[in-house]
Amino acid sequence: MKRSKLVGLVMVALAAVSCGGDDDPPGVAELLARAGHSSDDYNVASSLDRVLWCEDDLWLPEVYGPLLEWPRIERIVFVAWDMPAGTFRGWDLVRDKADRFYWSVALSAEEVGFGCEERYTTSFFLLASWKDNRISRAMGLERGTRSAFYYGVSSDDAVLVNLSAGIDPDRADVPEPDTATYYLKNLFTGATFSTDVPAERNESGHYWARIEVDYGALGLGAMTDVATGVVYKRDGVELTNHGLTVRDTTLP
Repeated sequence: MKRSKLVGLVMVALAAVSCGGDDDPPGVAELLARAGHSSDDYNVASSLDRVLWCEDDLWLPEVYGPLLEWPRIERIVFVAWDMPAGTFRGWDLVRDKADRFYWSVALSAEEVGFGCEERYTTSFFLLASWKDNRISRAMGLERGTRSAFYYGVSSDDAVLVNLSAGIDPDRADVPEPDTATYYLKNLFTGATFSTDVPAERNESGHYWARIEVDYGALGLGAMTDVATGVVYKRDGVELTNHGLTVRDTTLP
């Protein structure tokens, strides 16, 4: 990933995203409404190298896709999801003219609405879009060091779905959690589900929270249309969060 390059582009990107106008592309809600369901024609969810940095209250999402043929990808949107409220806000990543595989944007705390160590009930994910109003699955991001977070999504029938999420509190630099709250939302129908799950320590010192969710009974719809975020807590205080991603290997 090109973190040094991204930092060098901060002021340019801030200026770009701060400008609005009648020619602005569709917002997140309109993008979802046009698509109606998710697609993964180009294996985007499994192939993108993505990371979210935050330093000095400056948000720096970046994406790199060296293995993909990208001519048909038109947009990549960085989405902030207020999970309890169920609302989305989005900002377009800017494609690098010199390196067509690299996309990034820099956003101030004022633009996002909060700083790096605030509001852990808001998680982030990416959406890629291309022609014919098609968009990717939600591609979850971590609010912290990527190597500190783990997850799994599996199902035999795409109805009963096993979700597992884990954290290494030492690498994440947070207290040991006792609870994880799962939030699920169908991006297109608006159906939601949330629940608290105990965070249990394993022999490696990692904390895991596992749950089986009946997407059919809850009206959540297709696995690939659902965004999932997990908030880790201790004594009711939010510590950090990360998003889960449905990859091709996830599907039955």
